[in-house]
Amino acid sequence: MKRAAFNLVAGVITVQLLIVAGVLIGCFKTSAEKCTGDRAGELMMYIAAQSFALYASEK
Repeated sequence: MKRAAFNLVAGVITVQLLIVAGVLIGCFKTSAEKCTGDRAGELMMYIAAQSFALYASEK
């Protein structure tokens, strides 16, 4: 059971990191005014919080 939970958390983190990579690549290509370091930092913070919450709920 622990292996399945770990795989779930790893999968979620992987998908979230792919989303962040897509956002960052899009921001660098378009150079939009909305794309600031603060927004990217907030996105990473939310992903880290979700990942820790998933890990904590697994235990």
